[in-house]
Amino acid sequence: MPAWPVGLPFFQSSRGARRDVEPDVIRTQMSKGPAKVRRRSSSAPMPRQGRLSQITLAQLDAFETFFREELGEGVMSFTATDPLDGLERTFRFVGGYSVEPRGVRREVTATLEILP
Repeated sequence: MPAWPVGLPFFQSSRGARRDVEPDVIRTQMSKGPAKVRRRSSSAPMPRQGRLSQITLAQLDAFETFFREELGEGVMSFTATDPLDGLERTFRFVGGYSVEPRGVRREVTATLEILP
């Protein structure tokens, strides 16, 4: 499994390290009484919105090469250190990414998921 490139900062949310937890449950409204709630599965991916801020053109090239060649356009998962808790986790991109200029630097935004 590929690892996040050394020397390339990892994704942070716009408010620092942040993880959004969405319960993986099914909620069914009953004709009488409270709704029934059950888990869909025993484990589910956790979504994370993130950004690489103020990266150089060389870092952007390294990121895009990693995304395209190592991850097969984002299909494969990879390992990286989670900035929220410092643990090594398995991540995967959800779709593509966006690049915006910030002066001579660039900013990349993407949605990732932490795999169970």
